[in-house]
Amino acid sequence: MTLPPNTPARPPQRKFSAFGTPWPLDLPLLRVRVRYITARFLQMPEPRISLRKTDEILRWIKQLRDDGLPRSAAELARLAIEEEPEQRLLWLYLLGQAVEDDNAAEFTDLAALFHKQFPNDSACAQIERVRLSFSYLSSEVTTGSFASPTAWTAAALLGRDDTAQRALHALLLRAAASGSAP
Repeated sequence: MTLPPNTPARPPQRKFSAFGTPWPLDLPLLRVRVRYITARFLQMPEPRISLRKTDEILRWIKQLRDDGLPRSAAELARLAIEEEPEQRLLWLYLLGQAVEDDNAAEFTDLAALFHKQFPNDSACAQIERVRLSFSYLSSEVTTGSFASPTAWTAAALLGRDDTAQRALHALLLRAAASGSAP
């Protein structure tokens, strides 16, 4: 009896996390990751399980923000998304944090990843409006059409900061009066 020839083994395909890092990690790297998370975020006795629980992560993010550690909160959200990319609320948190920080580049990157992960999500339209606002504001600041780039912040645009919103409104009125408005 003749056996068919052995088919060559396919090299294992490397997958990537939502943020483009290799995923799943090889065992030695996974151990280092778990040790890092356990040391960095002491509230997590079992990181691989805890990072998949959106409600717990959101509670810890709120606690970190209340303690004045917004960067740690964002890091925790990213780690949780790497572990389980379907945690929609964590994506929205990161997008909101980028808006709060007036970080257009970060927001644009996260928006693209969010659209890829959740293509038919109801928040996609609003995220796109904010992304377009960021790009419009960036072009106005770089072309010098308006006098004060600090007035063109996401906080002013979205009405979250009264002082910035009043300054933005004044600039718009001045630009409209001079005829240089878009």
